[in-house]
Amino acid sequence: MGTFDTLVFQNAFWVFVGIVCGALIQFLFHYIISLSQRRNAKRLFRIEIEINSDVLAVLEADLTRKRELFVSKQQTDQDYYINLNDFNYTMVNPLINSGYFHAIAGSDGVRRYFKFMNDLNSKNALVLQQMLRAQDEENASIRMLNWLLDTRITEWKNTIALLKAKAGA
Repeated sequence: MGTFDTLVFQNAFWVFVGIVCGALIQFLFHYIISLSQRRNAKRLFRIEIEINSDVLAVLEADLTRKRELFVSKQQTDQDYYINLNDFNYTMVNPLINSGYFHAIAGSDGVRRYFKFMNDLNSKNALVLQQMLRAQDEENASIRMLNWLLDTRITEWKNTIALLKAKAGA
């Protein structure tokens, strides 16, 4: 009977060791996949930030050109058009859903990027165009363009800089 008890104990012991090793392997495997997903999420977010940074630079140059035209009173109807269609937010939605966006950006970064997204989109472009036309009718278009260039563009650049730092770009 003694050998039988020893065999039962050994079998139980090795089954337990197998279960523990299996659990550790699963945990390690999950951890490695999680690290990979986080790395990919950061990489995708850095790409989106870079795209939007480039588009912001184009917007700044366009607004500067518009200001010069308005100052010299050489604007046409086309110069009231403000293009915000090129800003890209397609990569951030999956990151928000997975929780990686909040982990990468932090609370301040999330708040500022959501404001950035609300400010720079096609719906807001129409509002800005209408404001520019209305301000021009009151001879205040240059003040509005100065506000956009000196205040808003600076704010948006600071948001991009903050997110670049948080994303490790």
